[in-house]
Amino acid sequence: MDAPKMSVIMPVYNAQQFLAEAIDSILLQSFTNFEFIIIDDCSGDCSPSIVQSYDDPRIRFYRNEQNLGISHTLNRAISLASSDLIARMDADDRSHPQRLQIQYDYLQAHPACAMVSCFVKVIAEDGTFIRQDAFDNAFYYYNLTFICWIYHSTVVYRKQAVQQVGLYTVPYSEDFELFWQLSRRFIIANLSTVLLDYRETKQSLHQTIRKQEYLQAQQEQVLRNIRYYTSDSFPIKESHIQCLQHNFQPLLAEQSVKSIMKALEKLNFISHCIAARSNINLDRSAIEDAAAHKKAFIVSFYAKNLSKSKGIWLLIRLKSFRLILWEFLHI
Repeated sequence: MDAPKMSVIMPVYNAQQFLAEAIDSILLQSFTNFEFIIIDDCSGDCSPSIVQSYDDPRIRFYRNEQNLGISHTLNRAISLASSDLIARMDADDRSHPQRLQIQYDYLQAHPACAMVSCFVKVIAEDGTFIRQDAFDNAFYYYNLTFICWIYHSTVVYRKQAVQQVGLYTVPYSEDFELFWQLSRRFIIANLSTVLLDYRETKQSLHQTIRKQEYLQAQQEQVLRNIRYYTSDSFPIKESHIQCLQHNFQPLLAEQSVKSIMKALEKLNFISHCIAARSNINLDRSAIEDAAAHKKAFIVSFYAKNLSKSKGIWLLIRLKSFRLILWEFLHI
């Protein structure tokens, strides 16, 4: 029997509510030459019996003897994968029928690319539409310093590349860490096509159950990323880091135009350092555009949410006369 051309890996933990829908979305793919590695991480619900109810030879089902967490479970799945192309799937999402075929074709046509992701439609627990993000693909590399735009269950990556960067290495925000490490050494890409429904649930580890742990891990990762491009001792305070992550409230609470200006000065310097550092994904023109969009997004928020006088003073300091006019017209 020929080896599968792709391995789909899915960790499962207490996922009975949406698990069958997730499994069906993979088994009904137009691309059929894959193995489906499902690992249950000691679920206390009916998840194992749901998986075992399927009679499809492409499913390879395993159960951890003890709860290992998502990173160790994913690393185990990668070690079990027969193919060098590995697609991630989560137990509460839905892959669109053409997803694997489109991503497989892309990676076949771009052998230097180590990972490809795609756009998603964000849905609620009941499947109703919440939003659809439309990010500029040229901005992914720059923004990965500050924010993870890549949804974990959208990626297909090359096993050898992931192994070369050390697999999943942290217990929280493990996807952000892996993607950033891959971006330092390999080409990464995103497709401007919606190929997955990403479900926001109350059981989401990063949104509810382990929200603080994930937020702390992300902040530490962002500081590390910034200092990779600047210096090991680059000074930046917590509210400025959170601002660059688009968590604007801590800096807004300071009600200080001077502090906001300082955060923007830090951003300018960091952007310059990113553009100056050699990288296989480096496109200086795209970085300049991405940095300008990020700065404008930050300025727009504070101009609108500070007191009217402070908002206008911020725009005067920045010489943003067009935005000043906008403010006056909307008083």
